[in-house]
Amino acid sequence: MAFTVLRVPEVRLTVENEMTKRERRAYDAAVEALRGEGCRAGGKRLAAEDSGDYPMCQRSLYGTWRLVTVYLRDHTILIVAVTQHTETETPSAKLAESFPGLAVTGRRRSDQPPCCDDPEAPPTLTEDLEELLFTAFVL
Repeated sequence: MAFTVLRVPEVRLTVENEMTKRERRAYDAAVEALRGEGCRAGGKRLAAEDSGDYPMCQRSLYGTWRLVTVYLRDHTILIVAVTQHTETETPSAKLAESFPGLAVTGRRRSDQPPCCDDPEAPPTLTEDLEELLFTAFVL
């Protein structure tokens, strides 16, 4: 099964203007994996403020680059961020400003669950979070 992968406009600008060729190749490979494998290629689930799982996933790319995805109820995969994870900035902290309930800090690597077990049952956003997403990114 092939999955539809879309990206918010800011992602295209980041990939085109801030990434090296090597980093773009890692991004392109991740997008192809998402198209073929769905949420299984999404990396790890992000943490919720209540220590549970948030319906958003993060995949490591090359170096400090991370790709953050959400899974819509219509089975579309949306790349909401491509950003660097550094000592001073994390993708979770940036996104937590717009998405209530997302933890600012993540879990230890050993405690990070996979994005999903079944690509047919991804961690979809609630109706409220999906509406917030469309408002935040003017989709």
